[in-house]
Amino acid sequence: MPSAQPSRSIIIATLDEVYRGPAWHGPAVLEALKDVNAAIASAKPDPDRHSIWELVRHLAHGRHLMIERLTETTSHFPRPVREPWWPEAPGDNSEQAWRADLALLDEYHTGLVRAATDASEAALARVPNPGDQPLAQQLLGVAIHDAYHAGQIRLLALRSRAPA
Repeated sequence: MPSAQPSRSIIIATLDEVYRGPAWHGPAVLEALKDVNAAIASAKPDPDRHSIWELVRHLAHGRHLMIERLTETTSHFPRPVREPWWPEAPGDNSEQAWRADLALLDEYHTGLVRAATDASEAALARVPNPGDQPLAQQLLGVAIHDAYHAGQIRLLALRSRAPA
C-alpha cells in the first residue's frame, strides 16, 4: 500500500527542527555541534571511523544532492568527494577551515529548505529512479539521517572531551 505524501509544511518543519532545534528526540545537529572546535571536530576515535568534521561535510553533501534532485540540476560541490555521499576529510584542520565547513553546511541547509519551499507538488511527488521513494519522503529521510548523525556527533564530542 503506498504511503501518503508528507505535506510541505511538515517536511520543512521537520528539517528545521532536527537541524536547528529544539528537537524533542535529542540534540539537533546545531545543538550537537555547539562548542565543537576544529581539534574536537577532526579527532577520530578509530582510523576506520568518521570524525565530526567528516560527518559535517557528509551532511552538507547530502543536502547538495537533494537540492539537485529537487531542482533537476547539477552543480559543483565545493569540496572533493571520495565516494558517493562522502566528501574527503579536510586537509586543513585549522579553526578557520572548520568554521568555513560549518558555514557550508548551514548554507546548504538554507538552500535545501528553499528548494523544498519552491518545489512544485509534482516535484515533491517525483520518484527520481525506479525503486526510489518520492522526493517528499526523501526529504523526511534527510531529517532522520540528521538525527542519527547528530547523536553520533554528540557522542564523539563527549568522548573527545573526556579525560584520558
